[in-house]
Amino acid sequence: MISRRKEIEFLLKSFIQSQPYGKEWFKVAQNSEGIFRLNPGQVIPVIHMTFMKNTPGFIAPLQKLKVGHRTVAREAKYLSGNELGDEEKTIPPMIQVELVTDPLFIEAAKRGLTVIDEALIKQPSLVFSIPAHFLVTPKHFPKKSYVLYQHIFGNGGSYPNDGYFYVGVTTRSWQKRWSEHKRAIKNGSPLLFHQKFREEAECGKVTYLHHKVMGITDNLEQLYEAEEFLVEGHWSDERRLNMIPGGKSGLRYLRENGLLQKSAVPMPDDRNGVVSGWLKDHPRKGLPAPWVTEKWRDNEWAIAQICGRDDRLSAKQVQAIRKLGKEYAAEEICDRIGAKNIDQVKRVLNGKTYTRVE
Repeated sequence: MISRRKEIEFLLKSFIQSQPYGKEWFKVAQNSEGIFRLNPGQVIPVIHMTFMKNTPGFIAPLQKLKVGHRTVAREAKYLSGNELGDEEKTIPPMIQVELVTDPLFIEAAKRGLTVIDEALIKQPSLVFSIPAHFLVTPKHFPKKSYVLYQHIFGNGGSYPNDGYFYVGVTTRSWQKRWSEHKRAIKNGSPLLFHQKFREEAECGKVTYLHHKVMGITDNLEQLYEAEEFLVEGHWSDERRLNMIPGGKSGLRYLRENGLLQKSAVPMPDDRNGVVSGWLKDHPRKGLPAPWVTEKWRDNEWAIAQICGRDDRLSAKQVQAIRKLGKEYAAEEICDRIGAKNIDQVKRVLNGKTYTRVE
């Protein structure tokens, strides 16, 4: 996309200057912690630019938030002082660029067709996205910076964010990490991510491939924590292709199951190799890694992972919240059990968190 850089800059500048929403979007995008609070029906702050082969690019119509939008948000205190509503989401301004090269897609666009036989698509559209602040207020990162990313793929109505997804961390660029994933997919890797991609591609069900950068930092601890948060937040999602917990929970899991020596500290890019090697040495029928699902079916083990960190509620606190919720408001329960904030209590009462704790 480097050859399109000036065109991308022109489109973005035109968007910002041409409408009130563009100016508001840009103001929020300049803040690394800036977010939009959205309810279903409101505009998602993603500027999506589409390029079809060598033709001029254009900004696609802004999409609106739908109920069930896939996202994981941290508990936080907002400047307004108001807590999030039940269906309210927080989404940062994003810049998204799509490159369409398949002749069938291009011809359909020229003719204004909205329905095509997706099984005939040979070249999936490539989508690249990144939090806007990395581009509108670029910060220099040292060579040893780390990238938190998602690879998302699918077809039809899952485009462009709701397909199968894999969350990862790399010490290299996401482009180089993806080239390694592609090689592993081609060579028959037994990892769930690689296996599912092969299966869907062979059935003609990969019409887009979305490379989504979630964060960039030189702090590995910070990125491990973010990866763990994302994977855990999506653990019950059937589209998730991560086979083990993220971050330090994943490292702990590898050690507890004998895949990794207790003294070993692998770099983020080496963890897939550890899992893949174990799977090749211990082939199983059925699911690619039944030992992972077996462990998470152990409720005591799962609860230990969920409640094991200092910033989490203990199992006893969760049980107390449910019991007190029959008589008291969330504000009073928060004070009684020493929760971080009222929202943490409300999520338990609404059945959104700590569902494994009985």
